[in-house]
Amino acid sequence: MQLYRLLSLLGPVLLLVHGAAHRAAAPSHYDLLWFRLVLAGGLLLLFSASLVSASVRRRYVEASWGVLYLVMAWTVTLAALNQFSGEYSLSVLFVYALFGGIVILGADSMAPVLSFLATGFVLLGAGVWAAPARETSPLVLGSGMADVALFEAVAHWWGLSMRNSLKTQRDELRRSRDQQRQMIEQLPMEMAVFDTEARFQYVNERAVGDPAVREQLIGLTNEGYCRRHDLDVALGRRRDESIREVVETKSINRLRETIETDEGPRHYLRIHVPITDPDGTVRKVVGGGLDITERKERERDLRARQEKIEALYEATKQLLRAGSQEEVSDRIHWVLKEVFDYPFAHTGFLEDGLIVPERTEAASGLSLPMPEARPPQENMVAGQALRSGEAVVSETIQSLADSIDYGDLRSAASVPIGGHGAIVVGKADETTYRQFNLHLLELLGGYAALVLDRLRREAALRDAKEAAEEASRLKSTMLANMSHEIRTPLTSIIGFSETIEEEADLLEATPADANPSTLSRFAHLIGKNGRRLLDTLDGVLNLSRLEAGQMDLAAERIPLDELAKGLVDELHPQAEEAGVHCEVEKTPRPVVARVDRGGMQIALRNLISNAIKYTEEGGRVRVRSYRAEDAAVVEVEDTGIGMDADTVEHVFEPFRQASEGLNREYEGTGLGLAVTKQVIEKMNGDIEVDTEEDAGTCVRLRLPRAASEADAGSSPGDEQ
Repeated sequence: MQLYRLLSLLGPVLLLVHGAAHRAAAPSHYDLLWFRLVLAGGLLLLFSASLVSASVRRRYVEASWGVLYLVMAWTVTLAALNQFSGEYSLSVLFVYALFGGIVILGADSMAPVLSFLATGFVLLGAGVWAAPARETSPLVLGSGMADVALFEAVAHWWGLSMRNSLKTQRDELRRSRDQQRQMIEQLPMEMAVFDTEARFQYVNERAVGDPAVREQLIGLTNEGYCRRHDLDVALGRRRDESIREVVETKSINRLRETIETDEGPRHYLRIHVPITDPDGTVRKVVGGGLDITERKERERDLRARQEKIEALYEATKQLLRAGSQEEVSDRIHWVLKEVFDYPFAHTGFLEDGLIVPERTEAASGLSLPMPEARPPQENMVAGQALRSGEAVVSETIQSLADSIDYGDLRSAASVPIGGHGAIVVGKADETTYRQFNLHLLELLGGYAALVLDRLRREAALRDAKEAAEEASRLKSTMLANMSHEIRTPLTSIIGFSETIEEEADLLEATPADANPSTLSRFAHLIGKNGRRLLDTLDGVLNLSRLEAGQMDLAAERIPLDELAKGLVDELHPQAEEAGVHCEVEKTPRPVVARVDRGGMQIALRNLISNAIKYTEEGGRVRVRSYRAEDAAVVEVEDTGIGMDADTVEHVFEPFRQASEGLNREYEGTGLGLAVTKQVIEKMNGDIEVDTEEDAGTCVRLRLPRAASEADAGSSPGDEQ
């Protein structure tokens, strides 16, 4: 349309110049100037209308064709009026050819061109027929117009074919370009196309979301765009240098970048690929940008995981060599600090049904009060982990709803150490815990449990070894004591019997020289040593019967004061021989216990005998009984040698004595107190010892009390 509007401006000039040329060449020829002016005015009017009317602009080409038809008709008419003189015949051919070409310029098909060419022939035929005379042969003029028509028709057909072919190619190119751009837009990466000078030719939406900014980029280099928008110029320059290097080397180039953003550093991989012609000339460079931040983070996490695993491996080698529970806790805390770097760390171990804190640490500037020992049944994370046997996470520590003061701790995770305790880690914010770290913590807890199991087995083996060694020592002591306790009385009995035999022989031979009192004294000594031997055997027999559960003890009402008086009288010779005063303190009311008489005699006889044995000459032994709430109590108190605290711990073990071995100061098997303790416990009583070295000993027996007939109406809580 623009070309036709230009021709509308040139047309009036050509009409007037053409008319002037005709008048100058042949002033006598018929040529109406006013008609030329009308045609020129019509063209100018059409141009002016196109300036203000969209409707005229849409039909401007067709309207121009109408003017061309009119001018063609006027040209043939003018030639006919002038008898087809040479110059007018030439004008007809010129206008026919020129206007045919103008129609071709605006025609999209053959129809408008053929229509104009055919109309020209019709007009020529009408003019030749109407002309009164013809200076130019109609045949020559017609053949000339036919040649023009054929040439222009063929030319227009070829032009249409070429134009359609080009249009098809252009459409294919556009379609291919659109498909390429669509593919580029759909790629999950930033894409751009650059010329060989590193100027932007195209940018996809993923690279720049704002269409206005994408438009601004076209024709600029990366460095130029960065300068214009006050961005990192050095970054833009590096990109441009990479693109120019691709143009020079014709090879792919890769560029890694790190860009600081409000969300932190972002990592990108830029790839520049040359696009070459068949001859190898680089025409464009395609650039792709891929955000590799997540991949970088995964790589960093992978490296961190690998480092943690390696550090944990090294730490577990040290952990497996730990020699105590405290050392295990120290190694655990070293791993928590060096490998995991949690701001809070705690270890607790199960002791006597409670999780007892072993070690608690908090990062500088954070507070965490030392936890108290608590049962694992409570809702704390350590208890939950110990009960469940797996990792437990509390993203909000306040949700536990317990009374523990957590200080700055806001979230926690715990893993069990087998059945020995738990590891607790925490943070000062409410957050989650990575599953991988929890698995490593569980692995650490598992190794720690193995070590603690080993330590317990080793401790059990040491205890068993010590017990075996102690049993061996006690066996040796027992054999030595029993050998002494049996051999000594037997030796005395044999010696005294031989002496009695000699005295008997002397009495038969020379009665006057014999001493009957000697026989009586030696017989007494034989009886004494026989009783000592019998006591030794009774002690061993009673202990074996008690340990085998073969001693039958029947509870009955036994007055303790009467029993004690009888035993003191029985042991009076032993006390008199040792120079010890032995007595029973009187009680205002009888103290009656529900015990077995035989068992009570064994126990009380052993206590009184021991008190006499370990009390030096001039000392005292007192036996007293009284009531204490629902118990009947009997005490044997002496002023003897007493015992130290270490001896008291083992005094009730079999074969234990204040002095042991063949050179011991005091005789005995060491079974008396062991038998006494077992007898008293089998009668539902208990035994207590109050002693001080070189100050004496008080042994107290607490027994089930039976109310006597005299105090049947008394309160059971009365005491004496």
